[in-house]
Amino acid sequence: MTEKFKSCLGCAKPSCASACPINNDIPQFLQYVNGGDYASAVQILGHPFGEICGYVCPHERQCQGGCVLNKRGAPVLISEAEILAFSVSPYKLERFGNLLSGMSVAVVGGGVCGITFAVKMYEQGADVTVYEKDKLLSTLRLIPSFRLPIKAVERVERAVNGKINVVNKLVNAVTMQKLRRNYDVVLVASGASLNYGLGVIGEELATDYKDCLLGKYSGNNVVIIGGGNSAMDCARYVVSRGGNATVAYRRTVQDMPAFSKEIEQAQRENVKFCCNAAPVKLEKSNGKLLLTLAKTVSEGRGKLVITDETTAIECDCVVSAVGSKFNGELLGGTDNLAQYDNVYIGGDAAGGKLVAEAVADGIRLAQTIIGGKR
Repeated sequence: MTEKFKSCLGCAKPSCASACPINNDIPQFLQYVNGGDYASAVQILGHPFGEICGYVCPHERQCQGGCVLNKRGAPVLISEAEILAFSVSPYKLERFGNLLSGMSVAVVGGGVCGITFAVKMYEQGADVTVYEKDKLLSTLRLIPSFRLPIKAVERVERAVNGKINVVNKLVNAVTMQKLRRNYDVVLVASGASLNYGLGVIGEELATDYKDCLLGKYSGNNVVIIGGGNSAMDCARYVVSRGGNATVAYRRTVQDMPAFSKEIEQAQRENVKFCCNAAPVKLEKSNGKLLLTLAKTVSEGRGKLVITDETTAIECDCVVSAVGSKFNGELLGGTDNLAQYDNVYIGGDAAGGKLVAEAVADGIRLAQTIIGGKR
């Protein structure tokens, strides 16, 4: 199994590590994997999300894309090495020091960034409590199993279980003020929880992408509005359940923010694409939904012109997967963050989108606090 990873050249200045948002020591990691020492391989990465990254990261744009063996068309399959190591030897959360002993830490949001930060703070002796209104890693749980096996998520959850205190509670602006007063450090990693609307007449008739991925949608003919990974997940999920899915996007396929491999997989699974089409109206019609789309003229990810030329699609369900943003009301507006000397913000809430970026953010913020204690 490990033979496929032995082509690693152990570069003195590994471009794979430079291309990794977390700056993982990938040559050392691969050396341990090749030797069958999966426990050491996991610990060298220093976070519990290696298997998750192996499944969902765009490796062709990150570590594998940076591998010098790409010139030969045969980069080291780092993603498969991550999946192997972390599935065989899951991350073990332990105390490595007491530098932060006596420090109380609150983490708002049990997502990738929040859990990574909690892990690094715990390892240095802090008492950590995570406040999460849903299940831990709820966003990862929405990713369909054909892209991310639920067992990989559960392994991360087990790693922190019993070590980090988890409180099932929604934190609002009032609660936030209490946390700020009662804890030495507060990390806001609540994710991009405020969904963008379609901004059209009848948008209340649309189904949110999260509900779609939970199976809470109606009918077999579904139109998904959006061009990101969530839109691809929804479309592929609908098809996997025997339905027909059409992705409507206001720009071209080439301009979609979704990973190219996800778009290609959706196309292979017979997901239909309706591009350069922007929604302008959604209404009920004879027990169905009627979605009106306007033709657009786009210039890459820049200029977009919505024309007067329209077409209507009859369907059973319209799914809104047009993105989301951080709800700044939690802090009374994000501009107020500077006045809180013990409050930090990270992950999707700070603009990061990818799992590896969220991990990197959690590590960076933890190191900022740990470095201040040395």
